[in-house]
Amino acid sequence: MDKLEHAKYIILTIGLFLLLIASILFYQSQHPFKDSQEASGHIVQPSSPQDNAFKQGLIVSFKTLWNQEIELHLSSPQSTQPLQNGQSIAVIYSESEPGRAILKPTPSFTSPFSILADLGSALILCFILIHLKDFKKQRKVRYLQNHGVEIKTVLRSVEINPEHECKGKKPYRIYTEWLNPNATALHIFKSDYLLFDPSDMLEDKEVTILIKKDNPSEYYFDLSFLTPPEKAPNFKW
Repeated sequence: MDKLEHAKYIILTIGLFLLLIASILFYQSQHPFKDSQEASGHIVQPSSPQDNAFKQGLIVSFKTLWNQEIELHLSSPQSTQPLQNGQSIAVIYSESEPGRAILKPTPSFTSPFSILADLGSALILCFILIHLKDFKKQRKVRYLQNHGVEIKTVLRSVEINPEHECKGKKPYRIYTEWLNPNATALHIFKSDYLLFDPSDMLEDKEVTILIKKDNPSEYYFDLSFLTPPEKAPNFKW
């Protein structure tokens, strides 16, 4: 498994972990008590600066499963939405201790579980996109291996890319060329990046390429004939 494969599954693992943490936080917000129950209550006093009752806080009245009338006194509202007298509002309470109750949290984009869920979803989407790209490339390679037309290309150059570096090694890329006898057009093929100089392994100056029939732009540059030096793995960008 190359570096890209490792990175891809690390991204997936982190994304799933973030979604798990987000799910736990969301569950805890909806079940703050061991025996949490949900009820529909209504506001008795609105918490509004224009209302004299603001100094007394917010009072929410609700009934438990056993029709017990409970009044929840809050010093400050737990909802960012404007509240009005008589307005219905969801309440979460403890079945064994109905006096322990809170307003049901309203999900928001700024809540911790929403942020974690968004990050986790983004990472999983990134994994899917990378995986689809790899799958498409692998399917293309398999198709060319089974149905491709084999051609002999001439070595053009072996070039080093100084802008990219991995573990102190700069990547090399092989370029070959082929003159299409049918279209009298010159085609240039390039390999994946390598973390070693393959020049000494290209003595015959000819490299076999598999191309799609009637479409040389679809090709497979097989590097399996190269034997990399010890501790110098193939490298793909």
